[in-house]
Amino acid sequence: MQEGKILKVEQMENHEWEFVYPPQYYKLMDKFDKGIELWETGHTRSAKKIYKEVIEEFSEFIDAYHHLAMLYEELGRYQLAFENWIKGYQIGKHAFPPSFIPGRDLLPWAFLENRPFLRCTHALGLCFFEDGNLAKGIELFKFIISVNPDDNQGIRALLVEGYLKTGNYKAASDICNKYKGDFTVDLTYGEPYALFKMGDKGKATFLLRKAIRFSPKVARELLKKRHTYPKSNFPGRYTVGGDDEAYFYWERNGILWEDPEVKKWLIQISGRGKPR
Repeated sequence: MQEGKILKVEQMENHEWEFVYPPQYYKLMDKFDKGIELWETGHTRSAKKIYKEVIEEFSEFIDAYHHLAMLYEELGRYQLAFENWIKGYQIGKHAFPPSFIPGRDLLPWAFLENRPFLRCTHALGLCFFEDGNLAKGIELFKFIISVNPDDNQGIRALLVEGYLKTGNYKAASDICNKYKGDFTVDLTYGEPYALFKMGDKGKATFLLRKAIRFSPKVARELLKKRHTYPKSNFPGRYTVGGDDEAYFYWERNGILWEDPEVKKWLIQISGRGKPR
């Protein structure tokens, strides 16, 4: 196994930085890609063996940890998945020099070598969210969005969810304002929710009406008494404006809208009458 700090994050131009891998990383890429191919065709055991061999040959191969973690998650071995995600994340963080300042310095998604670390950090944040540790998840998501404000991973939606669930309504509203014009339902429904909780009911009502006009199925799903998992031709994805988008929003955020005062407001604005 290769030891030592071989992986580095270096400044390219202005305040844009990039992960720089040694030649050995690129020599192992064909083998790693074979592991992905095996996993995608159902050969889980062989894929796992290859991922482990890649890590054995180059211990700082972040994407191998990430894919091994996803494989373990698929097998229901959540602790092993978490351990691999946190290992990949720690390797990446260790590569940053002290001079790198998140927010001032960027780690653009456009640089392909940055993506394994950004993906691994995203997945680790989701682990913390699913385990109920919203504060730790928010910490990781804030880091991602500070170094890649273009947010190619949809982190802004997760931050709004986390802030609303922890009662940080101002932070949720700030994220929505930062990405104004984004029609992701987490933001279009999240901003009026935050404003309502902060006492700005006039603006909250205006924005909720706008959200309902654009995504009416979300309001209907939030007010249902029974929720049925929708059929999808593309598992793991959803259709903008579709039943699946509404269901997945309810699944993550429905608990927020169960607040009696908020639900009464939603019923009134949506004109739905009694919840179904």
